[in-house]
Amino acid sequence: MSLIEGFTRTETLALTETTSSRLQYLEMKGLVIPERVSKSRKPTVIYTWEQILEIRAIKHLRQEISLQAVRKIVAFLNDSGFDDILRDKQLVVIDNEVFWIRQDWQDFPEKMPSAMKVAGKSGKGVGQYVLLVIPALTQVVNEVWEAARKSEVIDFDSFKQRAKVQYTKIVSG
Repeated sequence: MSLIEGFTRTETLALTETTSSRLQYLEMKGLVIPERVSKSRKPTVIYTWEQILEIRAIKHLRQEISLQAVRKIVAFLNDSGFDDILRDKQLVVIDNEVFWIRQDWQDFPEKMPSAMKVAGKSGKGVGQYVLLVIPALTQVVNEVWEAARKSEVIDFDSFKQRAKVQYTKIVSG
């Protein structure tokens, strides 16, 4: 039996702790488009590891902002020449405004990480840089691992082989 490179729809539902209708909506809006294997009327739907993380990142953002605001962030990133992947961006929501923490540690400590406003209720100041200090984020990856551990749907040994990033133990100071 060959190892599936990605994750089935059922596995994706378990790992992302989202609904089938949310996955359909994300695909319909072009935010997360899975691969379809086979040309039958009901093809197997496969999500990549990166898409699992993207769905989780969107789920986190949805706790603070609307899906329309998420789409506006993606559009802003596209229009500004940045990649539109959310999973690897540290986004902070403060009072309905979303800031992207851009960390380039090559010049640290001379140059502190910067934050760019990427969305806001009024739309004013989008694209402006501000300074915010937040901890590094490994939470999304760890949540996927925890969901896999707890799931009755996921074969955990198979998951460990397919996950591209390992669980990171966070040590509190």
